[in-house]
Amino acid sequence: MAKDSITGTVIAERYKVTGFLRPGRMGDLYVARRVGDNQKFAVKVLDPGLFTNPEAVRRFEREARIAQAIAHPFTLRVLDHGRSDSGRPGGGPYLVLEYVEGELLSDLIEEGPLEPKRAVAIAGRIALALEAAHQKGVVHRDLSPTNVLLAQVAGKEFVKVSDFGLAMITESEEEQSDGKEATLTAVGVRIGTPTYMAPEYIEEYELDHRADIYGLGIMLYEMLTGAPPFTGRPYKVMEAHVHEPVPKPSSKRPDIPPWLDDLVFRLTAKRPDQRLQSAAEVAEAIERGTGVKIEVTEYRSPTAEPAPVRAQAPAPVDQKDPILEHFVTSNLGEVSRNKGIKAPPKDRRFLVTRVARESIAARTGVQVGYTLHLPDEDHGGLLDPRLWLHVVERRRWVFYTSDGGDRLEIVASGVPIGLEVCRSAENIVANYDPLLPEPAALLDLWSQQRWDELEKLSKATLLQQQRGGGGIGGNLFGRFLAGSEKRVLVDHPALLFHGIALVETKRPQGHLDVTEFAAKYASKWPNVYAALSDWYATMHQWKVVTEPHARQPLAEKLADVVLREPLPLLVKRYTELLGAAPPGSPWLGQPFAEYSMDSVDGKSTARLYETLERMDESQLLAVCLLGGYRGTPDYDAFMHRFANHMAFFEPFLYGLHVVTTQQEPEHDKPELYRGEAMVKGSRIPFVVLHDYRAFVQRAVKPPAIPTVYLIDRRGTCVHEGQLTDVDLWDALVLAGRMRVERFRGGGR
Repeated sequence: MAKDSITGTVIAERYKVTGFLRPGRMGDLYVARRVGDNQKFAVKVLDPGLFTNPEAVRRFEREARIAQAIAHPFTLRVLDHGRSDSGRPGGGPYLVLEYVEGELLSDLIEEGPLEPKRAVAIAGRIALALEAAHQKGVVHRDLSPTNVLLAQVAGKEFVKVSDFGLAMITESEEEQSDGKEATLTAVGVRIGTPTYMAPEYIEEYELDHRADIYGLGIMLYEMLTGAPPFTGRPYKVMEAHVHEPVPKPSSKRPDIPPWLDDLVFRLTAKRPDQRLQSAAEVAEAIERGTGVKIEVTEYRSPTAEPAPVRAQAPAPVDQKDPILEHFVTSNLGEVSRNKGIKAPPKDRRFLVTRVARESIAARTGVQVGYTLHLPDEDHGGLLDPRLWLHVVERRRWVFYTSDGGDRLEIVASGVPIGLEVCRSAENIVANYDPLLPEPAALLDLWSQQRWDELEKLSKATLLQQQRGGGGIGGNLFGRFLAGSEKRVLVDHPALLFHGIALVETKRPQGHLDVTEFAAKYASKWPNVYAALSDWYATMHQWKVVTEPHARQPLAEKLADVVLREPLPLLVKRYTELLGAAPPGSPWLGQPFAEYSMDSVDGKSTARLYETLERMDESQLLAVCLLGGYRGTPDYDAFMHRFANHMAFFEPFLYGLHVVTTQQEPEHDKPELYRGEAMVKGSRIPFVVLHDYRAFVQRAVKPPAIPTVYLIDRRGTCVHEGQLTDVDLWDALVLAGRMRVERFRGGGR
């Protein structure tokens, strides 16, 4: 049949073919307009010569189901499919796909090698598309440049991976239950393109998702050099894949950076277990190498149907939420204000660093910069700002204005009133012990920009100098060590803070301490210290480069740090540096990703929609995305906070889902599971879920691990972050406003 012979025909009485687009496997693609609204689509029609081939028909129709199941912005969307009258032109099985104006990656490569920056950007987007497929148990199996479409819109390049007709289903109940999947490929018959075929598939006829990773590595090599590594007759190419190493791209192009040589090597290892083990790891390696996060943006053709609009958080309303109002009234006791009352010494006070916008603290007039004294819990020594460590029935808060003139006293239930505090610099200087160094105390000094004190105490920590009554080095042994500059302790955030203190006081050699901590020790400590090391390392690069295009990826890094750890000082500095507030949480106010997962003990399955259906309008579900093992300081700190939250906010907290890719806890760190034990012993529903393909975590892409989300009954995310006391109050206020807005609109 001639390529244009069906032009003018109407397929399934809905799609009028207007012209030939390009050839495709098992069927050609045409441009079509939908009858009624004239919207433009691409239509793929099965080759009439295959109508009598049941396997080809099944593969063609299965392509629609697979593509619709994956539904990723970087895969070509299948919008409709079916069968029309095969006795007419254009009859038989057909697929309706989104129309994308662009060119095939294969055509682009024919014009010559791509610039490395563009090549890895395309590879990164392909990797995200593959990860979405692999999470659904789909192996593409025929990945090649002819199956990748590129589109340019408003200066941005979009990638669309297509042709899943030869894909292999590894874990589809639908395919396995009817026994048809096994018949789609005869034993001993390989399908796919030899140029991109994985060695294990060639030798053993066996493959999994790592075969796609190998194919992507070959494509990346081809994009960088202009030709695949092995060419010639198919059997020669397959033999080379099995026995010959893939050359370094830099052997063809000396301008290829070493990290790209290394990436191609890790993608094209002969043994699957020696490659990067997931497409997500490929994307992350590219992000690390380029320093730029891969942006996931949906392509929209000018003539395509508008994308579905995700529900946004409603605008604030004047009417207050009666449920939250009752909660505040029932927990707030007495409030008194006085002038001229002598305040306790500053070394017995905390400093208020954050106040929730609408909370008990905000309503009673507490402001950032006030100091706080807890007279009923003043035990001397270095203060402990982690008030969530213990629950009390009643708490007395005494605040002093920043000028020290006024005193505000609040007597409330033990409920957190919506603020965050740190130790005052005076308390730290008076009580910090370099031999028992608490990193959080140095962090508190940093937040108050007390650079001199920070340098002295961090240096004393590194040198392990004792302190006596006269301060650091006050006793004989301390004075002896004070003469030595040899660092005894370096595996500690004191190394980071010493470098920061030097940098902040215009001594650039401090950058060496920052980079050493980031490279060697940051992963062993809570996330906040890694975020600070990333901030100062990026700021060092910022001062070196001046070109706007070179600073753009650095600005994105800084934004990522602030999103991970929105410390007030970092937020302030980001705003001053870039002239705009840092970007907000991407999931806030949006429908959360649906999921269904088994518990780690295999005794139950948690489905998000079923959990939400059991909640009432006032309740929120907490989802903690954890990544790997549960035994980390950040996770234990969150669990302690959550246990305290449950003691007082139980009317609002329905339950907790902890989502992890590792099933077994680390039994050699029992101290990091105490918070979890407290939550398990409570009445609130709690389950640890096994996200064995990291599906939820990849879909949501949390800024840090762990990240905690609060979700209301409609599935809308009202919090994304670490769920501090301030976070929780802000989430309750947002959820309350949304609830009131729905009631005012007459909906449920």
